[in-house]
Amino acid sequence: MSNYFSFLPDVYVRTATYRTNNVDPYVLAKNIFRRIKIRDDVEYLLTGFTQYTIKNQERPDQISDEFYGDPQFDWVILLTNNIINLYQDWPMAEDELYRHCERKYGKNKVEDTHHWETLEVKAPNGNIQLPAGVQVPEDFTYTRPDGTSMLSDHIRKEVTNFEHELAQNEFKRNIYLLRKPYLTEFVDEFTALVEYDENEELDLETGHKRTRNAVQENFIPVKPTYSTNVGRVPSIDFAVEADYGNITVNTAGEQIAAGDVLSDGSTVVTQREAGEEITTVTNQYGVAGSSSGQTSSSSSSSSSSSSSSSSSSSGSSSSGGGGYGGY
Repeated sequence: MSNYFSFLPDVYVRTATYRTNNVDPYVLAKNIFRRIKIRDDVEYLLTGFTQYTIKNQERPDQISDEFYGDPQFDWVILLTNNIINLYQDWPMAEDELYRHCERKYGKNKVEDTHHWETLEVKAPNGNIQLPAGVQVPEDFTYTRPDGTSMLSDHIRKEVTNFEHELAQNEFKRNIYLLRKPYLTEFVDEFTALVEYDENEELDLETGHKRTRNAVQENFIPVKPTYSTNVGRVPSIDFAVEADYGNITVNTAGEQIAAGDVLSDGSTVVTQREAGEEITTVTNQYGVAGSSSGQTSSSSSSSSSSSSSSSSSSSGSSSSGGGGYGGY
């Protein structure tokens, strides 16, 4: 049967509705939806086919090997008999059939009544008055044309679940085989019919078809899910840098000492430079504000020339050491 798929044309199937790496995702596959049906022609069936009865446990490839001399033409046997599902349309072995009945009806109901059928009733001259095999209700009655009523046991019979499935299984054994002289012509005609006609989706160089609407997701029961952050609202409000850019800290009133941690997590740092006390409030966002005050002492209020020159000299030395030049 695997040889059958080699005759089918290829088709590009899109594997997803979205693009991956800016490329449309396609995969090349066999177009299993291309199917050729045998034409309904009585004369063609009578001249080109021969009737065959499938033996117990016989497979299509065994029949092909026996009839055509090659097991690879098993697909021809299935196609000409319109067999699509091999598990349902091909006759089962007897033991397999019984297990099928147990699964379908239950282990204890295989021999239960499925339906009732008529028995053949003939007239004295041999003419059939009641044909056999017609499904009827259990209380079915029959009266002959002369007015004679017949007993129910003579006009109907019980059919069990197993007997019903057995009759259907035996019916499947009757198939038609294409005569060997027509085999090559049949394969050539099948190959020509299964090919694509020219259309806008067909690549004339490769013979492959690219159908944009044939997405792989259409043929699977569980659809994939995708997620994106586009259009989502953050659950946490983040503060911008401007909210912490101009914060003024007033140190008047309560005393704030060096190393104190304020309620907003800020830390107070105190520095002393050139007689000034500089109080700075810092946190993880940078310097928030500062305040300064001039210290008073008897030596700083002196106006002697020696002190002034000493202060000037000290200021120049301090400034030079800080790297600020003449400030």
